[in-house]
Amino acid sequence: MNLPKVGSSSSSKGSGAINIFWIVLFGVFVVVGGVLIGQLAPSMMPVAGSTQAVQVDQLFQVMLVIGGIIFLLVEGLLVLTVILWRQRKGDESDGPPIHGHRTLELVWTIVPAITVLMLTLYAYTVWNNTRAVMPNEQQVGALGQRFAWTFTYDAGLDDLPPSVDVSTLPDAEMQAKLTGGERVEFQSPQLHTWVGQQVNVLMHTDDVNHAFWIPGMRIKQDLLAGLVTNIRFNPIVPGVYRIVCAELCGGGHGDMAGKVTDNGDLVGAWLIVHANEEDYLNEFYYPEIMSILYPPTDPVELGREVIQDYPCSGCHTLHDLGWTGVTGPALDGIGARTQRVAATGSADMADYIHNSIRNPSAYVVPGYNNVMLQFNPNEGQPNYMPDSDLEAIVAYLLTQTQ
Repeated sequence: MNLPKVGSSSSSKGSGAINIFWIVLFGVFVVVGGVLIGQLAPSMMPVAGSTQAVQVDQLFQVMLVIGGIIFLLVEGLLVLTVILWRQRKGDESDGPPIHGHRTLELVWTIVPAITVLMLTLYAYTVWNNTRAVMPNEQQVGALGQRFAWTFTYDAGLDDLPPSVDVSTLPDAEMQAKLTGGERVEFQSPQLHTWVGQQVNVLMHTDDVNHAFWIPGMRIKQDLLAGLVTNIRFNPIVPGVYRIVCAELCGGGHGDMAGKVTDNGDLVGAWLIVHANEEDYLNEFYYPEIMSILYPPTDPVELGREVIQDYPCSGCHTLHDLGWTGVTGPALDGIGARTQRVAATGSADMADYIHNSIRNPSAYVVPGYNNVMLQFNPNEGQPNYMPDSDLEAIVAYLLTQTQ
């Protein structure tokens, strides 16, 4: 009768307990370390400015935790393997011929599959939540053009400032539109909204593909030629957020992003989130409406105001307005470049500027490419610019002689 050796049994049990302890300790280290790595997520991202940003950041944090756990598990096992099963001094023997381990193979197949499936379902839920249609959405049009963004707002009779008496409007056509139930549009190079307002941005491009990206809102959507795409977001933190084009669209691609001048002025595309609706109305919406209902009578002043509604800042330098684009010729001193009258056969500088806007391909300034948009006089055409706007812009640019 063979009796078990008491000493060997006790030693084996003690060794097994120690092994389990170290395995559990290693598991705790891996999980806790992964969670700590996940806490780095907020420091790696801009301030979450929207409800969509919060959900995206939470998804990213979960993925970072899982990635951290996998990283620590793999690297930890590699380190332990090097320490515990390294070649000992004087040991020239081969390792044991181990081949395959069905349980281990099942574990490392099933666990990743379940993890990926859960992440897929979670990501799909976030995607659905961030694109869900909400009641009372603010709809804003966005036009991406080389090399600037233009945002379009509209206003009806009920949206006018309380002080406006439609019957006293100087423009009879505008008066007839509003009283007839039509809505009038106005444009801005900046996107304005307020905290808590769901925004639906309807986007299109008249040239090449672009990509509308606001890092602080965690939203990005491609603009595809011939299609209207959209993106939604609900801001929760007031402030100023940079808008960027994330699709290479030409030599001036880098200019399709908000900039700050040396004077601290905002130039180009920015998202301005006001603290509340009242601030939005008083600081942006009402002043913009008043400017189209009661435009300046001085054509130069009107032109200076109107030109900023068009995507000219992305390509041209004009210090009077803080523009710093370099894709097109500088507009500083344009009113004094009389040599171009003879070069183009124009009647005068006013005629030259007029033709350059209506038919920019007729004469391309040496050293520049033919990429300027053609602004058309008919409302049904792309890049519509009414004659009244064009005349005011020409009057303004003629004053730029320095």
